[in-house]
Amino acid sequence: MNDIIINELFEIRNCLDQVVSYLKKLRSNSFTLDSFVQTKEHLYEIYNDRLDFSFYSGEYYKGLAEVVKRIKYSDLKNVRLSVIDGDKKSCFIFSSEDYSIILGIIFYDN
Repeated sequence: MNDIIINELFEIRNCLDQVVSYLKKLRSNSFTLDSFVQTKEHLYEIYNDRLDFSFYSGEYYKGLAEVVKRIKYSDLKNVRLSVIDGDKKSCFIFSSEDYSIILGIIFYDN
């Protein structure tokens, strides 16, 4: 099931309003996302470092650069990081605490 969700999120990843609607639909169907909330600055520091490291190491994570940029310029005080683990791929969703604003999604192969 998670792989289907990840694939559907990948298809709409550039339409963040659709991602908001999709997550609302999942949550209304009792789908629970593993998540935690951190300050914007803390998550920015961590993922900006990972972006720098990914350039250095040649590793590539779809959406990482976009997420780092959106976190940096976001007006949010805190950011929710939600994880969906699949068999083939996984993703991190960065959003407002209530999922009403999606900053972006990072996709990676398992």
